[in-house]
Amino acid sequence: MSRRSVFSLLLILFGVLLACGLLEGAVRVLGMDPPRGEPAFFWQDDERFGWFHAPGAEGWYFNPAGEYNAYARVNAAGLIDKDYPETKPDGVYRILVLGDSFTEGLRIPMDAAFHSVVERELRPESGKKVEVINGGVAGWGTDQQLLFYREVGRNYRPDLVLVAFFPANDVMNNTISLESENFGGVRKPYFLLEDGELVLHNYPVGSESQPERSSDSPAEEPEPAPTPAPPLEFTRPALGHSALYRYLVPRLRVAAPGLALKLARWGLIPRGSETSNAAQGPDYIPIAYGVYHDPLTPEWESGWQTTAAILAELKKQVEQDGARLAVVILPAQEQVVPGVWEMTLRRFPAMQSASWDLEQPNRRLAEILHDLGVPALDLLPVFRAADGASLFFPIDRHWNEQGHELAGEALVEWLGGE
Repeated sequence: MSRRSVFSLLLILFGVLLACGLLEGAVRVLGMDPPRGEPAFFWQDDERFGWFHAPGAEGWYFNPAGEYNAYARVNAAGLIDKDYPETKPDGVYRILVLGDSFTEGLRIPMDAAFHSVVERELRPESGKKVEVINGGVAGWGTDQQLLFYREVGRNYRPDLVLVAFFPANDVMNNTISLESENFGGVRKPYFLLEDGELVLHNYPVGSESQPERSSDSPAEEPEPAPTPAPPLEFTRPALGHSALYRYLVPRLRVAAPGLALKLARWGLIPRGSETSNAAQGPDYIPIAYGVYHDPLTPEWESGWQTTAAILAELKKQVEQDGARLAVVILPAQEQVVPGVWEMTLRRFPAMQSASWDLEQPNRRLAEILHDLGVPALDLLPVFRAADGASLFFPIDRHWNEQGHELAGEALVEWLGGE
């Protein structure tokens, strides 16, 4: 190799290193450096609900991409909220919100969640003070929310129970055959419709054996043989000190999953969703997207029937306690942000030959609630009318502070007219 060639290569290498150094500095100076270590953990096993918050748990919650880093605390009752006495004070209008991670609100400051917005801004005509209690827990379906209301929520004597229903996964959560396939096992109590009646199973958790898999679910496969360590895995501890590396890796997984898969196989980045997706084979379609399939499969139709029965039972119990039930329907990122669904179809090619309807679950839920006589607010049109991309964390896919503020303000306007 000539001296000129060597000099050119060194010059190119110097330019690359200089650019990386400048970008590294920019990420740090601009505060884009994702947090290191592990986020706080707020949950524990619970024989009543499968899992619940650990009273007193607190800390900073963040994702590897550094999209958020919010402090949260679990109160003595196991709720991510300030403390409320079970005995409702005189002159108080009390709302209990039931939901999953969107309601739980760990990704934003506690006082910025949509239910906190409602508590601050709602002014009932009665002139009463408003208290809004956050009963949200990540991963819960409507089935666990019903059990929570029976065991805990009703003790707060709410005037209104507001279910924050997330169609993108709540129907799956309520359908144990889908839920167990998604989780790889049964971790919770669940309801089945037996002769038209809602029957509770696996309560307390662990009291029943796991249900059999559906006929179209893959049989359990043996543990794969251990694979040799990727050749460049030894470089990761050093790379992990780079803010630029920690910033780019989560974004690479979303923008270029094919490249991320190759880098993971070399050991330059940890294995992630792109690796597990590839291991499923070319025909893999994530279970949760079945809620958008047109037409629905019999398993999903059964899930909707179970969901309707759970909502009917919750309405019955709430009204027996002298309160009212209402539902707010929460939109998912793929329903609101242009291009997200198209990216999903590219990531999972097997989906491209099927028919999908992103508004189908909202229509189906609205029909159920109408038949039950339960008032509902669908936030999908509200979010679509706004700048949808500004309302979600792009990688995490939950609402950011702007999304929660918009949802809270829409609820205040709706509840004010109830």
